[in-house]
Amino acid sequence: MLQKTCIVLISVLMPLFAYAASEDITITAIFNRLSQVLGLVIPLLVLLATVVFMWGILKYITAGGDEKKLEEAKSVIVWGIIALAVMLTAWGFVKIVIDAIFGTQTLPPLPGPDLAPFL
Repeated sequence: MLQKTCIVLISVLMPLFAYAASEDITITAIFNRLSQVLGLVIPLLVLLATVVFMWGILKYITAGGDEKKLEEAKSVIVWGIIALAVMLTAWGFVKIVIDAIFGTQTLPPLPGPDLAPFL
């Protein structure tokens, strides 16, 4: 299991190293690239946490009064809520730290895809 995790982590981070090798390495370039990668990953993780939460609700509805299934569904719902809370809290904390370091006073948007072209 640890080997698979390491392989996945390396494969996810490999494009960052390739990018760093092809361009001048500056702290701004690293932060910009990291911001681009996280801008793609965070919405997917929020979507995954939402799907887990909805899956728990579906399991709860279809439990049919079986106490064991109800407890399992409640557990899945709680883990989905915890995942969403942790993700949004981490996002908010990162934005607060970035504002403190770089001195920006803008309110950050919620993580997610840019929907402006569709509105």
